[in-house]
Amino acid sequence: MKHILSIVYSQDQVHFDDIIFFNGENIRLTQYGVNFNQDAALGLIDRYDGEVDVIAFSGLPPAIRYKGGLFIHPTVEKLKGRAKHSMIVDGQTLKNVYIPWTLRRFHQEVPHFFSRKKVSFYSGALNKPLLEVLSEFDVKFCLSDPYFFAKLPFNLKSAEQLDYFIKFSAPFFKNVDLKKTYLSDFDNRRVPLPRNLAEFFEGDIFVSNETTLRLLDLEHLQGKSLLLDFCSPDLMARLKKVQVRDVLVCMPQLIDHPGINFGVLEAVLQLFRKDQQRLTENDVIKWIDDFDIKTQFNRIEANPGSMQSKFAFIVHPLGASHIFKHPMLKFLKPFSKPIEPLAEDLVSRTPGFFYGTIKGIRSEKNGKEVEGLIYTVTETPRKLLEKNPATIYNKLIGLCRKASDAGAGIIGLGAYTKIVGDAGITVANQSPIPVTTGNSLSACATLWAAKFALDKIGFVKRDENKMYKGKCMVIGATGSIGAVSAKVLAQQWDHLVLVAPRAYKLLELREEIRALAPHCIVDVATTPEGHAIDCDLIITTTSSRGEKILDIMSVRPGCVICDVSRPFDIKEEDAIKRPDVMVIASGEVQLPGHVQMNVDLGLEGKIVYACLAETALLAMEGRLECFTLGRNISFEKVLEIDRMAREHGVRLSCIMGHNGFITDEEFELCKEHAVKSLKTWNPGD
Repeated sequence: MKHILSIVYSQDQVHFDDIIFFNGENIRLTQYGVNFNQDAALGLIDRYDGEVDVIAFSGLPPAIRYKGGLFIHPTVEKLKGRAKHSMIVDGQTLKNVYIPWTLRRFHQEVPHFFSRKKVSFYSGALNKPLLEVLSEFDVKFCLSDPYFFAKLPFNLKSAEQLDYFIKFSAPFFKNVDLKKTYLSDFDNRRVPLPRNLAEFFEGDIFVSNETTLRLLDLEHLQGKSLLLDFCSPDLMARLKKVQVRDVLVCMPQLIDHPGINFGVLEAVLQLFRKDQQRLTENDVIKWIDDFDIKTQFNRIEANPGSMQSKFAFIVHPLGASHIFKHPMLKFLKPFSKPIEPLAEDLVSRTPGFFYGTIKGIRSEKNGKEVEGLIYTVTETPRKLLEKNPATIYNKLIGLCRKASDAGAGIIGLGAYTKIVGDAGITVANQSPIPVTTGNSLSACATLWAAKFALDKIGFVKRDENKMYKGKCMVIGATGSIGAVSAKVLAQQWDHLVLVAPRAYKLLELREEIRALAPHCIVDVATTPEGHAIDCDLIITTTSSRGEKILDIMSVRPGCVICDVSRPFDIKEEDAIKRPDVMVIASGEVQLPGHVQMNVDLGLEGKIVYACLAETALLAMEGRLECFTLGRNISFEKVLEIDRMAREHGVRLSCIMGHNGFITDEEFELCKEHAVKSLKTWNPGD
């Protein structure tokens, strides 16, 4: 059986002798910790040299490359040159390939995590592969090497400054013993706090290797994000105790054993090199290909239950009259009508600001409590669509940064803020925290409300497969919510009409839907005229800004119109003309918990817009990611957010119309009017 000796230079009491399994073979792994005792390490090498196949070191400083040179500590040279028969490795060859690769992939998938963040390195010199990759991202560095190594009261700001520091400090470092007692104190409770430490502790993300971190006081990491090469179970327990926000570990999980660090894993790979030559970076690349290794960047919420999570959400006035809902302007509301145009113009010139909070949201799944921070831009829908998108982007990105500084882990875009420009993509790329438009849950809520109302009216029958035997229409079908709603409805109805202004987009969408639901008849049109007369369900989801998009007088009695748009596509005065047609407002849901709001969202009680609820759901689930962006909503994402909503307790609220809740009595009254109207209904008139 192949045998590896693991020597942990910086720890004690980590001894074991186990069998691990890799590539179809059992491998004996023997480990000792020597707690910086060079003589003990040399003794272990002498004892096992020739008896084991590979000796793996961890806890030693790496070889440090800088401009014009290479620094290797004399102790490391002595230890790595001791063995005469067994090869000695330290994991650096594997680290130099795997860590930059996996970190870049993580950044591609979650660009907001590092964007515009302050990144604090205890030592950039000891983590050069990470520093070099992070230098490509939009981050600000604070490198504490001068303090870490020599207790000098200043920090470095770039990889270039670090190179100069290493070059001129190398002669001094060669004479410093590798001992715990030489480490500087990173205690944020010191009074007064030195300026260099105060600057260091301002970081959003802290970067270290496990060896360094386990030798330090960790209180300063409370609420922070941490990037590590490896994290043992006992270190993770310490991180949870100090309430670290989350830990990103770039260690491939190939062997199920807590003692597998980069040194041991490199030793395992060394075992399988047939010619017994030292492992090279090309070998690592070939190993990645041969074993089809994927990037594994394990993001761990180190303390999911102990801290309240925060999310943020951006709203805006839905009309000129809404401007006077602000507490400072409420006194003008009785006199607002004549000055609304002036107020709309003046207010739109002001920056966005913090509006208020939503507290008491508590998940029914895991009991996690989340708090919502509500921000607002001051533009009405008309102003948002009139202005240059870049102007609105800058406002939204500014609020994203404020939300991040206030502790929010994710932010949602409400109403027309998610329509501007590229529908959130540019904002997400420049935001320090993930951004979601909330349109996945908005689509869900639309369908929840439509089903509820249809079943209340009761005119549309369903077959044995629960398919609706009738005709439905989606106006605004090529928009983000409209398209995914149409895809879902096509699997529940036998006849679907798609309406949108651009014919070529309609034809593309029809092809997609026919592939998903070949049983469904799919018609397309650029206007709803001629189709509304025999529809049982109409969903409107447009950006019409109040323009008339549907003649309600041509709609079939008993039809349910689900108006997703804000402002409404169907005006209240038009809805009143047809008491035999049920016009409902979709997109509003109820949050779980004892919800308390000190902001006026234009809704009642615990009811919020579905796009806001999606942001809260992602916070409850711990899915801090750009879940919904752009103008295309993933069908799979809609199903996923639907599952999350059911698990965490986000549900459809009582159905609402133009004037608030729609009661059971109002549904019955509409049904009675529809029955009477159908007796004389002539679609051809």
